[in-house]
Amino acid sequence: MQNNQPDRTDRLAQMQPSDIREIHNLAQRIIAEDPSRRLIPLHFGESDMGTPGFIIEAACKALHDGAVFYENNSGRPDLKEVLVRFYDRQYGLSLTPDHFVISCGGTQAILLTMLALVAPGDRVINITPNWPNFTEAARIAGAEVDEMSLRFDEAQSMFVLDFDRIERAITSTAAVRMLIVNSPSNPTGWVITPEEQRRLYELCRSHEIYLVFDEIYDRIVYTEQPFPTALGLEDSQDGLVIINGFSKTYCMTGWRLGYLITNPSRARQMGQMQEFVVSHAPSMAQVAAITALEEGELFVQRSVRRYRVLRDMVVSRLTELPGAVVARTDGSFYCFFRVAGAERSVPFCKRLLTETGVVLAPGSAFGAGGEGWLRLCFANESALLQEALDQLEHFVQSVL
Repeated sequence: MQNNQPDRTDRLAQMQPSDIREIHNLAQRIIAEDPSRRLIPLHFGESDMGTPGFIIEAACKALHDGAVFYENNSGRPDLKEVLVRFYDRQYGLSLTPDHFVISCGGTQAILLTMLALVAPGDRVINITPNWPNFTEAARIAGAEVDEMSLRFDEAQSMFVLDFDRIERAITSTAAVRMLIVNSPSNPTGWVITPEEQRRLYELCRSHEIYLVFDEIYDRIVYTEQPFPTALGLEDSQDGLVIINGFSKTYCMTGWRLGYLITNPSRARQMGQMQEFVVSHAPSMAQVAAITALEEGELFVQRSVRRYRVLRDMVVSRLTELPGAVVARTDGSFYCFFRVAGAERSVPFCKRLLTETGVVLAPGSAFGAGGEGWLRLCFANESALLQEALDQLEHFVQSVL
């Protein structure tokens, strides 16, 4: 019998494959063809340290103690209570457990936010370059996405918000439903100021649109002042959704545990929706996260000190490359940079990988304003980074 049904729905057909995955898949094929080939993978956004032992031990104990059954859809009450105390201690905020929804990583928190707050016909403004999941999650929810790039200030070597462009985009149509900001930024390292947060919030409130902040790198900052969470902008969180998680701060990428913060009535509805998406986040991972929050501060401080040293070393080396422009990294653990010959970032990364074994993320993966840039994750051993930078230097010189 002939099947006349289309192979893919329009929604699936519209999703864009990740350029980072394209580079990663090439690396996997190279290894499959020659298992002895040595690669230096600096393209994924995770630290080489792995989850610290005290968190792993807490998860193992949780398993033995019976944390293997169904949980509340929106997360364990004890984890939410610990998050309340953490935000009070860290930021002086008075939240309640009802503000939180525990998710399967920040990825799922983003998708849950989109499914709950936008619909076909809505427009979403996404401040880029940033993590590509925001754009694709909004498209999965049926929204149209306007990517609004940060402006690179050559004099300051840093990315900055272009408020005039953002305001024009918001006022150009009544269909705008949401504005998305990722800071500390993946991939640019840009950290928003409290003044910029306030200005964005007031702009969004005046036009009655949601403001979504991805703050998953909030503890990995190198500025003198702590990161200014957007939660301090209002008491009710009516117009805010904050995305966060444990992957970056506590090196728990594979645990798939994140959370979102919003007003209690919306959080309750999103928790109900989660029942039909993933049911709930893994039980033993939630117990381990309690230990991470209660006992992990020394680990966080040591990690940030290490990342700062590695950042300074990598920036120093990168600035010596021909045609190099290196964005100032005030947060996260990435260097975002341009070099001669990388005007088309995917072909550059493919050739760099094939010829040298160094794996970088192409800037085109991060939306508008990313093409021509490259992202390097410096949360790795110094010797490995030096080797990769040696290879990159030789490669750039060879393509001139």
